[in-house]
Amino acid sequence: MDTLYTLCRSADKHHAPPFTAEQAAEITSHKVTYFTHEAAENPLVAEILAGGSITFFNLKQQDRRKFLEGPATFFRTHEILRRTRGSNAPILIGGREYPHNAVAEMFGRCVPNAKLQHLPWFSPTRYVTSLAYAWGGTLLVALLFARENPAAGTFDPFVLYHVGLLTTVVALSYTALKSNRDVRQSAPWNSAIYLDLNADLVRRNSPALAAARKEFLPVQKGFKHPDFYYAVARRIESRGFDGDLARWVGGPTPA
Repeated sequence: MDTLYTLCRSADKHHAPPFTAEQAAEITSHKVTYFTHEAAENPLVAEILAGGSITFFNLKQQDRRKFLEGPATFFRTHEILRRTRGSNAPILIGGREYPHNAVAEMFGRCVPNAKLQHLPWFSPTRYVTSLAYAWGGTLLVALLFARENPAAGTFDPFVLYHVGLLTTVVALSYTALKSNRDVRQSAPWNSAIYLDLNADLVRRNSPALAAARKEFLPVQKGFKHPDFYYAVARRIESRGFDGDLARWVGGPTPA
């Protein structure tokens, strides 16, 4: 199923900037339609477009960066789901309580590759991806070593045992603490930030919506740190991109 993110990205790809008035109107129309249809079926999106709230019990005790408390946004939802995944705590959307995994499913309809559902640490589902990478890497290394030692056969048995044991332990340990994501897909933080920029412009019926493209937003290279994305998210909430967006679509620059 296409997510809200992939649908909006498909609209972006219809035309490249600079846009004519007709092209900007076409992109805007597609994005508004996608958001409207999703909001009709998804309480999370409806709450975000309404500028509503999302929270959970004990939020203030876990909000050390003073970000989780605020209006409902995709990025804030992502962070709340991260904080509550281990405890499986329920989440309040607009004052109505939902199970953690129900909210994770709503979020997953919008942002691909999130994987924020609560899973018990002993669930085999948690370990499939990491073990596949570990064993695949072990087989590749054993094959390369066997080329240097024809007597070892197709795969070097010493490498298979020792490297396989090490990578398995690392994979199991890492996955017990982390959630694996498909590295071929966009990082959830980037996708959530992109949707927040679009949602804010949809809410305000802004013609700058056509210019709200993924490449317009800053992206942190290498290891990602929450402070970078919190700053971008706050800038979106304070409408700090309006001037740049207006220039992209050739509209009046906000005062």
